Amino acid sequence: MNLKHQYLGIVEAGRFKLLMPNSVAGGYRRLTTMKMQGTQPPELNEIHLDEHDGQAILVSGSANEVWIWSAEVVEVASAILTILIKQMLENTQTEVPH
Repeated sequence: MNLKHQYLGIVEAGRFKLLMPNSVAGGYRRLTTMKMQGTQPPELNEIHLDEHDGQAILVSGSANEVWIWSAEVVEVASAILTILIKQMLENTQTEVPH
């Protein structure tokens, strides 16, 4: 069974920087529509994100250390929502535990 997961991130210079889930936050992944068991290189079906530069996006798929396979861009956040997401994450990262 191949479970799809959801990943929230920001597109920076055409690269998908993961914000959530926390287990992969801060890392970068490339997106491909190809299935993980594909026989061809994933680059053939790579999703290019240049048009979403600076925006938060929600992606579904199955990730490894480099790729999100069977990737689908589920939603692209508006400018306002992207600013709120960035601000929320900055506040979370700068909080000092008690």
